[in-house]
Order: sequence, then structure tokens, then C-alpha cells
Amino acid sequence: SYPGLPEISNLAHDRQVRAFGPRGQAIISHITVAIVGLGGTGSAVAQQLAHLGVRRFILIDPDVVEMTNLNRLVGATPADIGRPKVDVAERHIRSINPAAEITALRADIVDEATLPALYGADFLFLCTDSHASRAVVGQLAYQFLLPCIDMGVSITVRENAITHVTGRTQMLAPGLPCLVCTQALDGEQIRREMLTPEQRAADPYVQGIHEPQPAVISLNSTVASLAATMFLSALTPVP
Repeated sequence: SYPGLPEISNLAHDRQVRAFGPRGQAIISHITVAIVGLGGTGSAVAQQLAHLGVRRFILIDPDVVEMTNLNRLVGATPADIGRPKVDVAERHIRSINPAAEITALRADIVDEATLPALYGADFLFLCTDSHASRAVVGQLAYQFLLPCIDMGVSITVRENAITHVTGRTQMLAPGLPCLVCTQALDGEQIRREMLTPEQRAADPYVQGIHEPQPAVISLNSTVASLAATMFLSALTPVP
């Protein structure tokens, strides 16, 4: 049982309360969820969590909306170009639940000053595509005993044709393998991403330019849905 949690039952969540009960809905509505990365997967996760009844959010992302984001950024419109992604996500969450409590930080999670923002979270969603940010959040999850779901989508294209699509969701928690254990992180890539611009320019091993990766909203949404269901199974009687 969860003493102190009121029973939550209203028409907005009636159909899912029928699935996992008012107690499960009460748990969902009383925890604080942090989403690190509000791009293709993160924005989809934010929308689904808002519909599920999560009320308390911590949103962290350093980037602004670009034209090339509009094909997959849930809640974004052409008018949002140049707007911080966390602001777009906050607006979209509030359109679903105007009473949501949201802390939105336009910041990089690898910055020392940003990391403490996660200390108040009960559950983490790791939705970035950089190895450095995933390494930092993954370490924090184990150090502070915070359950965390890491997710990502990889699309391999050759001659304008998709050859491979890979989607992954991984629960990070005590007793479960970490991202290093599952070889999901590259130590050399972490080192490069943690360099300052000056260090990167002077590093003979950092060459060329970053090539944008393919991204499709339906694939991102599929992985986000799996992550949201994994979240439900961790908190409610969903198998």
C-alpha cells in the first residue's frame, strides 16, 4: 500500500484506471518525472506521460527548435523555430494538463551546474543521442538509486534506402546492467563530446563535421510508447 496517497479517479483517466486501478493512478500522479532531451523521443514521451496523468515534470534540453526538427518534434509548429525545445514541451504538456507542475531548464545535463536539477526526480527518462550525456545521467541513476529508462532509435541508410532500423529501451536501476555493461556507450566518443570547443579544435582525433542522422516520427513514437509502457510496468500492476 501507499499511505498518504489519495485515490485518483476521474473521467479523464477512467479507462486506464479500469486497467491498473485507482491506486496505480495515484502513484503516477504523485511522482516527479525528469525527461533529459526533448527531441524526437523526449517530446513523444512527454506527451504520453501527460496523457497518463503525470503532473510533475523536470524538462532539460539545451537546444532550440530548428526547421529540420519539425518532422518529428511532438507539439512543435513552424512558429516555434528558434524557441527552446523545453518551452515547446512545457506548452504541450500544459495543453493536456493545465495544472501540471513543470520545471523547464534550457541547459546541458553534462554541465556541473545542471545535474542537481535531477536530484528532485523520482523517475528519469534519458532521451538524448550523445554518449556523454547518457554516461552522466546513467551514473547518477545508479549513484542516487533513481530508476531511469534510456531509449534511442538508429536508422541505417544506404543509397537513399533504409537497410536497418534499431530501437532500444533499457531500464537502468540497481541490480540491472548499466549502459557500459550492455556496450551502449563508446568511451572514446564520451571523451570527444566532453571536450571544450578549443580542445576539440586542437584534438587530432576529432575530424570532419557532424552528419545529421535520419529520423522518422513513427519510429521515435514506437520507442517512446515502449518506454512509457515500461514506466507503467514499474509503477503499476501492468505486466
